[in-house]
Amino acid sequence: MLVEQLSAGSQEVKVVATRELRLMAKIGKENSCSRECPDYILNISIHDENKRKIMEENGCLELIVYVLRYGLTTEARENAAATLFSLSAVHDFKKMIVDEHGVVAALADLLMQGSPRGKKDAVMALFNLLTHPESWSQMLNMGAVSALAGALRDEIVAEEVAGALTLLMRHHILAQTIASEDTAITNLVGLMKRGTPKAKENAIAALQEMCRRGGLNVI
Repeated sequence: MLVEQLSAGSQEVKVVATRELRLMAKIGKENSCSRECPDYILNISIHDENKRKIMEENGCLELIVYVLRYGLTTEARENAAATLFSLSAVHDFKKMIVDEHGVVAALADLLMQGSPRGKKDAVMALFNLLTHPESWSQMLNMGAVSALAGALRDEIVAEEVAGALTLLMRHHILAQTIASEDTAITNLVGLMKRGTPKAKENAIAALQEMCRRGGLNVI
């Protein structure tokens, strides 16, 4: 029903549908397993079970990404990004999400131009996807690297962005690319001086990774 609403509903209906998917991916239903259930069943997160239902529903992921890219309301795009953030926390889904056409570019765009909530969900979704080893080329080609480097200036997401950049710079090409972005090093140094304790930690880690992977010119 939710997929049908995303596909053919009005803008108002699509907002409601994306909200329901966001809650389904984030909250889940109560786990009704009894103590007699096998251990492997007890260890399955009910959240992951609901996420799997979303991912396995034919056309659902494609429609979520479509709303993220073209949704006419801010709330619809925010809900789509939040759903992708929750789905991308499951390792088995990361490659499927990264390979979905337009998703990385749409998350990068939301990071640059979205509301505070949208930016937060976008950067955390990108962070989750970055933990997949095959994601870095998509991040570079689809504008996510530049978006993340630019977002260091945004106090709302700077802490999370520095953590994401640290992951990206494990690839020497990306370490050099990020170092060459206007003000990237300056902004990391500024975050190291004036950020929250966690932001300072992430900024230091990013600068360290930049030096380790970027070569003598970067140092």
